[in-house]
Amino acid sequence: MGARPRPFEIVGGKGPDPILEPASSAPPILRNLLGAALQRHRAAACLTQPQVVALGGISSAPKLCRIENGATNVRFDEKDITELLDLYGVPAGEERESVISRVHQILAIGNPRLPGSKGVAAAFNELRYVEAIASKIISFEANNVPGLLQTTAYMNAVFAVPYLGRATTDHNSLLELRRQVRTQRQQILEGDSAPEFTAIIDEAALRRPIGGRAVMLEQLRRIYGRCERGGNVHVRVFPTAAWADCPPLTTAMTLLKLPEPEGPPEMLYVEAMNVSAMWVEDPVRLIEHKASLEGVFKHSLTKANTMRFLQARIDELAEPH
Repeated sequence: MGARPRPFEIVGGKGPDPILEPASSAPPILRNLLGAALQRHRAAACLTQPQVVALGGISSAPKLCRIENGATNVRFDEKDITELLDLYGVPAGEERESVISRVHQILAIGNPRLPGSKGVAAAFNELRYVEAIASKIISFEANNVPGLLQTTAYMNAVFAVPYLGRATTDHNSLLELRRQVRTQRQQILEGDSAPEFTAIIDEAALRRPIGGRAVMLEQLRRIYGRCERGGNVHVRVFPTAAWADCPPLTTAMTLLKLPEPEGPPEMLYVEAMNVSAMWVEDPVRLIEHKASLEGVFKHSLTKANTMRFLQARIDELAEPH
């Protein structure tokens, strides 16, 4: 299966409206995560799909196959999944709770949708779910500062671009929603369970005066502070000169590494700003994008040189003009 583009028109323009999820549905990525986890537990139990059926774990092999493949055309309930976990010998604990939690989200039990999901296109909403469970995130951005590091003023300037000269009440409501969503996303970088986040930012993105001199100065100081603090957040600048030797495969890509209980070990998300977003699922394309991301990191400035670059830009913008 190749990469599947999905509409991502969430900032206006004359393109199609975003495809919104029905209130009772969960992102397809949750079914993929559940299926991958169940497949792994079945393999650990050394059982084939026909053997699971013969032992009474489920009604049919096709049903189990569809669940494991993340298909949407299959019905199941919590009892179906707990019986499989019992058969596979998965004990009470973190791994079992992780699977049951995923079932609850898919079946819309409790609160399957993140706050602010309304108005956010499907692929991006899936990214939010996966970010929340990832153990490691590596992101390259050529156009803007990554959303997880943006200041409020900077994100306001980015969000406002499609509406310049034609803002309406509806536009203002959507902008407020997007601010709330981005602010919520940024919270994943805080706390004991925060993922390790590496942001590779193209030099040109840090030279563009998005929002004006004062906005960009505040943004650069935020990034410098994150670099200086260290911890789980790492920032590297991809210099313009490096495009000659290592041009990135796309201008925005994010590799998410998941803890083993969650299913597939890695997932890769690519985006064309304001146009489309997709998960790279084809194995060959996944390898290509990972190689590109590794090359970009290899050709990026070291932490020390990144901080020198940021300080020089801060000094430049702080000078009276």
